[in-house]
Amino acid sequence: MRWLKRIPQNSDERGAVAVIVAFAMVGILGFAAVAIDTGALYSERAQLQSAADAAALAISQECSKTRTCTNPALKLPAAQELANANSNDGASTVSSLTYPTANSVKVQTTTKDGKTKAGSLALTFAPILGIETDTVSATSTARWGSPARGPAILPLVFAPCNFKLNGAIQVISRHGDSGGTPCSSTSPSGQLLPGGFGWLATPSGVCGANVDIAINAMMASDNGISLPAGCASVLTASAGKTILLPVYSDKNGAGAGGWYKVTGWAAFKLLGWNYPGFSYQATTYSGATCKGDCKGIIGQFVSFVSLDDRFTGVGPDLGASIVTLSN
Repeated sequence: MRWLKRIPQNSDERGAVAVIVAFAMVGILGFAAVAIDTGALYSERAQLQSAADAAALAISQECSKTRTCTNPALKLPAAQELANANSNDGASTVSSLTYPTANSVKVQTTTKDGKTKAGSLALTFAPILGIETDTVSATSTARWGSPARGPAILPLVFAPCNFKLNGAIQVISRHGDSGGTPCSSTSPSGQLLPGGFGWLATPSGVCGANVDIAINAMMASDNGISLPAGCASVLTASAGKTILLPVYSDKNGAGAGGWYKVTGWAAFKLLGWNYPGFSYQATTYSGATCKGDCKGIIGQFVSFVSLDDRFTGVGPDLGASIVTLSN
């Protein structure tokens, strides 16, 4: 007869397994610390970056309106409020606000725990490895200034004498048309420049023109009378809004072979217009009506700050400013 005999387990083996499990748990918890806590730190930094961006953009907008920002302490409370509003827990610290140049602001944000108000973030698993808290930060720089290049949504260019930043509503008609605000100026070469606007040459079927005053190039003119194709819908969509339009300082000829030298951008609030078969509030404003033979637009030049990142560069100040993040 055969007997089955139970082989006793070695207590040393059980101890060895326990040691292996213990070391494995340390590794697992270490990986958890890396994954979970690192993820939390990345999330915190993303919030801080959003807070810094919001504060820098808002301060730049204010500075572009006043044209004077020299004392960072005056803007710090507003920056802190904006930073808190753009943090998920409603808390962050604006640790630094400076003006690196005359037209830029730099904002640095650092961690602030929304619950404990501590200047660091409490970690979840990392304390097992002896790391209780950590701190992250973010920096954002925004600049303001008048643009040099960008898209003119209407392919027209103003005479410099029409630019009056006094709030007056005026009619700006096509060169040679009646009804526009009468004015004239002289080019750098001594040529008489009549008031009004001219059309810039554009590709067939396109309303708009890309303008870059930095390259100092001459832009071809178009002597068309009617609105360029597609511009009726652009006018309709822009009614009552402020748009950026180019201003020239010199011109020569007309139509094919003619050119304009664009030297700046102005902000124009579009209130009305009159073109053959297409008009809007053309006789609404007293002293600024455009009817009959008058073909043009009605509105006023204004100070305006745009966040449109299609506008770049630095141009002369004609009341239009752009604010952009530079990092």
